[in-house]
Amino acid sequence: MPSKNKHDQPPLLYADAIDIPVLFRDGPGGRTKGEWRQDDLAAWEGTGFPGKDGWYLPTTTWREILKAAINVGRDLSPWLDRPHYAAREIAARIAPMDTYMDLHDGPRLHDYNAGRRLTANIVLQEGTESSARGAFSYRMGMTMAEWACRSLMGLSQTWHIEDKWPEGITDTAQKAKPVKGQKNPRPDLWGRHQAESRYWLIEAKGGDIRPGRLDRGWEQLVGGCTVVHPHGLDHRLVLCGTGLRRHVSPRNDLFVTLRHEHHPGKPDTGSCSSASGDPSQVGPQSAEASLEDDESGATLLDVARSQMLLFLALRAVELASFTQLRLVPVAQERAERRRASGLLTLMEDDQATRDRRDALRERSGSPSDDKAQDVGLESFLTARIPGTEVTLGMSQRLYAACETLVWADRDIAARTPGLRAEDHIDVDLREGEIDERTLAARREYRERQEDARPYIQRAVRHAFANSQNGPWRERLGGSPGFALSPGTLEATTPETYLSINPTDIVHRQH
Repeated sequence: MPSKNKHDQPPLLYADAIDIPVLFRDGPGGRTKGEWRQDDLAAWEGTGFPGKDGWYLPTTTWREILKAAINVGRDLSPWLDRPHYAAREIAARIAPMDTYMDLHDGPRLHDYNAGRRLTANIVLQEGTESSARGAFSYRMGMTMAEWACRSLMGLSQTWHIEDKWPEGITDTAQKAKPVKGQKNPRPDLWGRHQAESRYWLIEAKGGDIRPGRLDRGWEQLVGGCTVVHPHGLDHRLVLCGTGLRRHVSPRNDLFVTLRHEHHPGKPDTGSCSSASGDPSQVGPQSAEASLEDDESGATLLDVARSQMLLFLALRAVELASFTQLRLVPVAQERAERRRASGLLTLMEDDQATRDRRDALRERSGSPSDDKAQDVGLESFLTARIPGTEVTLGMSQRLYAACETLVWADRDIAARTPGLRAEDHIDVDLREGEIDERTLAARREYRERQEDARPYIQRAVRHAFANSQNGPWRERLGGSPGFALSPGTLEATTPETYLSINPTDIVHRQH
């Protein structure tokens, strides 16, 4: 009989739960040679860098992976006046994952494991040509880098370095005309880890990752280090490789490798020699979870900008078919919807929301936004993204902040020649000349955004604080339908919503 003092792990309830082998290492390494298939992968117990390098087997959900695919990368300039493109962009980010990936059974090495792992499907093996596989590898690599850095290790928002650098850093190579045959290697993303109090530079690689590709990825990180280092900023380099071979096999698991180095700030030298720091076990710090205390609006502005793709997609559905919008009730107490790890609180874990929904059901008459507020629920505006089975949404106060930000960005775009969708591009220009013109317009746009930042912060903060309890019908000009029981796998962050139908997640191989 089991010992009375033995505490059992709760049973796995999530239909979309997936195990993903992850390797941490603080130096270069060759191919993994199948180590991710062994039975000694350690338990994942933290939300930051583990105490020592090696193989680990965390369990996540398909919802977390979809959230990563949607969030990574956010240059919204082309969509300011074309919101329907934002909805299509979300669908384009999700589609490759749905199209080329499958599930197969795997060993449950730890009590919390799902016993399911991601793998390639027959379409990837037999039905794609090399350029299509390359595009999928890019999308998969970016998605899993976002997942690993944010859901697994608590990084805040990520940003494309092509858009901007941290702390107002200017990369002089971006403003210089490129020399033929020469490239300035730079990483893909950056973000700030609040608990570590340092910046991360991130390079993502995906596909059948080989040492040569990873070495080139590290060169890109070092190239970014040379830009950041003279400013004396403490930063970490993270190379995220997502391995997935195209062959269908019960032992072909998707796995992730993370090579990392800590670079202390050294303002007195321009070199990029590194010093390895011991990775600390730190908890995640959600920017959304700190908005109540953000009196200046600085954090809110970053959060609103990071969710503009979602906001514009909701606007696209509103403009195309208002009847497709739905209000979904979520508990008002945001502190009860925070997870110890990952970006999302799964609705299966959100007892407060479930209890309040039951209370709303017991009320006479049809559910409504007003009745939801009476029982401690807040209505999130949601819509299914066209071409997918994914439903996304956000709170009214974040919606109001994003709406204000759109107007501010549109004003800036109107004063930035060559950036707006309406601006005519000379068809006689060569490809390189179009790129130079586009990059110059974007640089000017970013500079004007930074100049206007104090004003925009105040504006979005005012909109955020004054739209908490107002009815949606006043903001939208009508009352969307109310979905009390969506019947899907739901999840929330403090200010956003995501759900999928359990029959529409990647399918198990037969």
